[in-house]
Amino acid sequence: MKKLIALLACVLASVANCQTEAPHAHHSPQAQSSTVDAEYDGTPGVVTGYVRDVACLLRNPKAGAANTPETKACMRKCVAGGSPIGILTSDGILYTPISKTIPDVSVRKSMLPYVGTYVRADGKLFERGQLHAIAISHIEVVQAQTAR
Repeated sequence: MKKLIALLACVLASVANCQTEAPHAHHSPQAQSSTVDAEYDGTPGVVTGYVRDVACLLRNPKAGAANTPETKACMRKCVAGGSPIGILTSDGILYTPISKTIPDVSVRKSMLPYVGTYVRADGKLFERGQLHAIAISHIEVVQAQTAR
């Protein structure tokens, strides 16, 4: 009887495992492009702005590009401490970089080289309420006057 119960428990555990894994299989990065409906894939667009930590921008409404030694040092400390990274446009819109995959994966490492620079990023734009995000396909450093 104990062997039958143990066997039944193993079978049930296997079935439960299959049921929990199967729905996620279509979310792999390789399958993403064929399973994401167009309405959820964002709008093609370009974002040009200054890359920096998000915390200072949210705490200080006057914050923008770090252009003094003090603000640059503070920005570097915030980024090193783990503050999220965003792209601030000249008209004050803050874009959060997200990945192009479902489920989303961190793009922090790929954004670190751009902190403290102006960039032009092409990709898919997303908006929800007052939140803005970009899934970047291509990014390049630009001059500050080009960013306006």
